[in-house]
Formats: sequence, C-alpha cells, structure tokens
Amino acid sequence: MAYNVYQGDELIAEGIEDKEYAVEGLTPNTDYSFSISEVIGKQESEKSDPVTVTTKHSDVESVVVSPKTNNLEVGRTRTLRATVTPDTAKQDVTWSSDNDEVATVDNGTVTAVGEGTATITATAEGKTDTSTVNVTESESGPEE
Repeated sequence: MAYNVYQGDELIAEGIEDKEYAVEGLTPNTDYSFSISEVIGKQESEKSDPVTVTTKHSDVESVVVSPKTNNLEVGRTRTLRATVTPDTAKQDVTWSSDNDEVATVDNGTVTAVGEGTATITATAEGKTDTSTVNVTESESGPEE
C-alpha cells in the first residue's frame, strides 16, 4: 500500500510507502493544508479531510529600537518602536528600563519619572537593542 500527498489540490508526492513524509521549502510562520489518499494497485481512494499545519516561526535575527535618543520632561511619555526581523519570526518583544527612577516602560511606552538618563532595552528571543532616554524637569519648574 502506498500514499499520495496533496498540498491544497496539488499532488506533491505519490507512491509514498512510509507513513511519514517531510515537505521541503515551506515558508516559516505560514499555514498549509495537506491531505492524503491511499493507493492500492491502480486505484486511488478519495483524499482525506485536509489537515492544516502551521510552520514554526523563523529565528529572530535582530531587533531595532527607534528612536535611539529621546529627550523628555518629567511626566511626559513617548512610544518607542521595536522592529523584529525577519517578519516571519515571533514578534513578542519585552521591554525594560535600567533606571525606573528616571523612566519606566510598558509595552514600548516610556514615561519620564525623574531627572537623569535611562537605557530602555527591547528583547526578542535573546536579541536586544536599546534606546536612551534623557529626562529633565519641565521648563516651568517642578509643580508646587
């Protein structure tokens, strides 16, 4: 007994005798639909119900944070952007500040807390990039 393998409606392998088959050349983080049919002699059965398979994500190659330098007054916010490449990699980014007394960060939104400098770090699967935040008191001075 042998099997034919279909990707969508296209026959991609025929006469496969093993119960496992590896499909080459698939794009990461992409859905594909596969079905099989059984071949006995010259007779081919109907195709099975399709099975959808999602390929795994690519490895993260880099993370780039922008803007690189930020000047904020106490109490102000700015949203930073992290670009993860390639786009087929998981886009999960974690953010951190090296000085929460100067600036905090929540999902890329930086809040200036007190005077000084903080480094904001974006991390995706072990790859990182940083942005500098310089915080000053507002020109009108501290609130009384």
